[in-house]
Amino acid sequence: MLVFCEEAKLLWYLSPLRLEVGKYNGSTFAEWCGGVRLIFKDHSWWNVFWSTLWGVWLRRTDWIFAGKKREITEVLHKAISIVGEFDSANDHGCSHSVSEPLECKWKSPPEGVIKVNSDAAIFKSRMVGLGGVMRDSVGDVVAATCLQVAGSFDVDVVEAMAMRHALVIAMESGFLRVCLETDNIKLHYGLSKQKEDLTAFGLITKDILKLANSCHECSFAFVKRTGNQVAHSLAKLSSKFVSLRVWLEEYPIEIHEVVMADLGLSST
Repeated sequence: MLVFCEEAKLLWYLSPLRLEVGKYNGSTFAEWCGGVRLIFKDHSWWNVFWSTLWGVWLRRTDWIFAGKKREITEVLHKAISIVGEFDSANDHGCSHSVSEPLECKWKSPPEGVIKVNSDAAIFKSRMVGLGGVMRDSVGDVVAATCLQVAGSFDVDVVEAMAMRHALVIAMESGFLRVCLETDNIKLHYGLSKQKEDLTAFGLITKDILKLANSCHECSFAFVKRTGNQVAHSLAKLSSKFVSLRVWLEEYPIEIHEVVMADLGLSST
């Protein structure tokens, strides 16, 4: 059920582990895990494994008892999020006795630092949208950008592409003391831990880290989707344009409502 079901096989293969379950032997689940353990010994790999396994179980339970078939991408994103949140909680636990809640609202950066929020949108026409907004310590938008790109990519890859694009625009606009904020916990985790691999996602995060090293100051932050609505709106807005758009000291009127909402102000 957890391994050899055709749906489970597909989920394991599409996961970040790229696990081909048929390559490992075992007449029971425990024996099968033992076979896998002989090959994969990295602790972080197994964190993702057990989190994904739980996702397989929950997906099957929802499907059978609630008649709800969750998308594989949703299951995998949740699995990675759990691992990232667990590691983040452990890191904070070394210096804080009480776990800090994940931010739900956008917060302004310290004076002299520009916060760069980024997000992505996936359209049905094999196109993706990248959005980025740069704001100062009082919440004023100092730059905004959106770009539509042709292609079909995994969600995490597109999110990384959006951050790289936003950082490039920020640096070209002269902002070299920045805080890069995303609502993708896998991206935040990878950048904070400076993890690199040879996947498309890993190569893009490597680009981001290289660009960050060229800044005078660069930090990384995570915020839930509710605190990243301006960047998300810009990513969706990219579908209206055929080329790169950059706004300096202003932003498109279409996102005025969400900009004001982040500041706790009414647009009327």
